[in-house]
Amino acid sequence: MEPYELSSGDLLLSAPTEDDVDRITEICQDPDIQRWTTIPSPYRREDAVGFVENVVRDGWQSGSPTWAVRVTDDGVTRLVGMIGISDVAHGKGELGYWLAPEARGSGVMSRAVGLVLDDAFGDLGLDLLEWKAGVGNWASWRVAWRHGFRKEGTVRGLVASRGTWQDGWIGTIRRDDPREPAAPWDGPADPVTATATAAPSPRDPEALVRQFHETYALPVVTDAPEVDRDRIHMRMALVAEELAELVEAVYGEQAGAEMSAAFTRAVAADDGTRDTVEAADALGDLVYVVYGMALECGIPLADVLAEIQASNLSKFGDDGKPIYREDGKVLKGPGYFPPDITQVLASHGYRARA
Repeated sequence: MEPYELSSGDLLLSAPTEDDVDRITEICQDPDIQRWTTIPSPYRREDAVGFVENVVRDGWQSGSPTWAVRVTDDGVTRLVGMIGISDVAHGKGELGYWLAPEARGSGVMSRAVGLVLDDAFGDLGLDLLEWKAGVGNWASWRVAWRHGFRKEGTVRGLVASRGTWQDGWIGTIRRDDPREPAAPWDGPADPVTATATAAPSPRDPEALVRQFHETYALPVVTDAPEVDRDRIHMRMALVAEELAELVEAVYGEQAGAEMSAAFTRAVAADDGTRDTVEAADALGDLVYVVYGMALECGIPLADVLAEIQASNLSKFGDDGKPIYREDGKVLKGPGYFPPDITQVLASHGYRARA
């Protein structure tokens, strides 16, 4: 099968070529793409070359097309993602896609999926498409759900991720199925409004944390600033816990234990003081000095936060609902995966000490 294009307005789907190698390499540094897809990690330029010269070319020849998702803005066409149908055989194939962080929440991938579904059930003559994703990949499911895919269930060890087999969701759509949601939305956010579907920028820490709170139904108060809250002790304990981990990472295990012990003594000495102004000032200063330390240490904090966010949003239980500790802290579910900070740093040139 010779490569062909699909288009609608400013959206163009066309086969990726050697000219796209550098852009593909750039996008595939994104922690979310590396977490949720089967691309190599770390991802190098030679991986993009192999993808274009082997995977894409062989796929088209065997009837399994891959398209680069391109958007034209002010006369400039830019590659922002990838979409394709793999393993096409006997009237069936598997739909897969990924999108650059800056294009998420714009509706681009939803439009691309619509074009591909039209082609799959039209000229390609397929009868059924499958969709698969790791448990917790709500962004991918949101796109498939909108177009009428039905989530058939959760399968153990369904998808490959970083050298292991992870539990995954599987969904299907048939040629004659309506192109609209087949069931109410079962995810953590409203999939209809544009603000809810837009992925928070990894350079906006508050937006990331707000997404976490909304996902797990944690408080986001809208009344006047006040530090004297029911959950303040749990929040202080979390801050102290992370500070102790930082002290241990820099000064050693004994130093971390000393910091934890110091916080225990501080709690015991609580005299009931709750100064909201001073607390706000201290929180702001903490954020400032944390970013300053990251800059002086060459740590790409935005990329680290994106990896931590992906991990934090994987804490659902088997029923797709959050699990809470007695004090309200969100606990890790069976689908949880830890953040791969080493991989993030390695993509910026870090090499672990022997």
